[in-house]
Amino acid sequence: MTMRKTAISLPEEQLRRLKAAEAAGRIPSVSGHIQELLRRDEEFAAVDETLRRLFGDRPPGDEHRKWAERALGIDAA
Repeated sequence: MTMRKTAISLPEEQLRRLKAAEAAGRIPSVSGHIQELLRRDEEFAAVDETLRRLFGDRPPGDEHRKWAERALGIDAA
């Protein structure tokens, strides 16, 4: 993947917390953390789109939950 540099504006306090997390080793870097958040957002959007195609605006029913529990090996006691 080709990387390009860009600038974003963040509230000062938010940037301070991100830099502190980077210095403490809790995140790889500020830009790496933002990349991961964007990746998660894209993944969530893809899953959400799939669920909307399958179910429309209706939530999955009990039969769907039971199937998922069996498929995932979850004991729904």
